[in-house]
Amino acid sequence: MKNFILILISLFLSVSLAAETVYKKTNPDGSVTFTDQPTTDSEEVKIRKPTTFSAPRLPPVSPKKPESTSYKVIIIEPTDDMTIIGNATNFEIKVSVSVSPSLPSNLQFRYQIGEQFIDSRSSSVSLEKIVRGTHVLRVSVINFEGEVVSTGASTTFHLKRHFKKP
Repeated sequence: MKNFILILISLFLSVSLAAETVYKKTNPDGSVTFTDQPTTDSEEVKIRKPTTFSAPRLPPVSPKKPESTSYKVIIIEPTDDMTIIGNATNFEIKVSVSVSPSLPSNLQFRYQIGEQFIDSRSSSVSLEKIVRGTHVLRVSVINFEGEVVSTGASTTFHLKRHFKKP
């Protein structure tokens, strides 16, 4: 195996050395022949080395690392196990949260009740068209690609419709 590699390297070196010298011969009919073999009536042609360019090395691409900061999210409103009584069949719920440390500009909150969610930079939002019943509200911190950076808080609340018997 060593001999094969040595022969292969020698072959490449000899080809590259021989390819640097070119000879020009003009034939009796006026045609011109270029070759790498010298003859008595040929002349050596000086060939300029080609201009080459080496591209700069780029830094290796590494996957984005998740944010290292841990955010503590507290749901201020609605409180846990809170009962909200109203007259409508679809409620509008006001949600307020606090977070520490404060969020940088590349992060936002994701408010979620069941399949409904809202992504917002604001620490207070209104969730609309919530039907009566028991619901779990989850708030997390996400980046703008939608990836969860920090799991947040959750709270359970109840919506009841006010009803008077006739």
